[in-house]
Amino acid sequence: MKIFIDPGHGGPDPGAVGNGVTEEFVNLNVSLELARLLRDAGFDVRLYRTTSDGGVLDDKNADLRNRAAQANQWDADYFISIHTNSSVNPAVQGVEAYVYRLGTTAERLGQSIVDSVASELGSVNRGVMQANFAVLRRTNMPAVLVELGYLTNSTEALNLNSPAWQRAVADAIFRGIVNYIGFPD
Repeated sequence: MKIFIDPGHGGPDPGAVGNGVTEEFVNLNVSLELARLLRDAGFDVRLYRTTSDGGVLDDKNADLRNRAAQANQWDADYFISIHTNSSVNPAVQGVEAYVYRLGTTAERLGQSIVDSVASELGSVNRGVMQANFAVLRRTNMPAVLVELGYLTNSTEALNLNSPAWQRAVADAIFRGIVNYIGFPD
């Protein structure tokens, strides 16, 4: 079973920044831990990047196409993109996921991940929504973009910056994945 993990942003695009949190670093730390957990469980895993700027293209649109293209060329079974959210409203909080189409395997996988994170970490469960994001639209396999929490919420920002919380959320995502797809044979 092949899982492609996309730590969102990186390189010239740090993603959202606020409350002392820079999205690209949270995404990378969680992705690296998730990859370790999946490999230990017998999954074949590839990451789009393993450092802050490793392999990230300067042109944002070309980079987004490249993320999907690499997963497609590798013929991944699943694509998981890890992100950290922000909002103009600092009260907004919770974990959510995005998929290209509702009513699909991707939606069911996304719901399993969101449910696991909400249950294990006490996050608000914001569910799974449809979005026309390039990494979801351009992948040939079920693809889920997970938003771990809102760095613009002061409480969630503390969690997002915590290495212990980052490990815990990676574990919750891992459990959500195996709860839905099982372990590899």
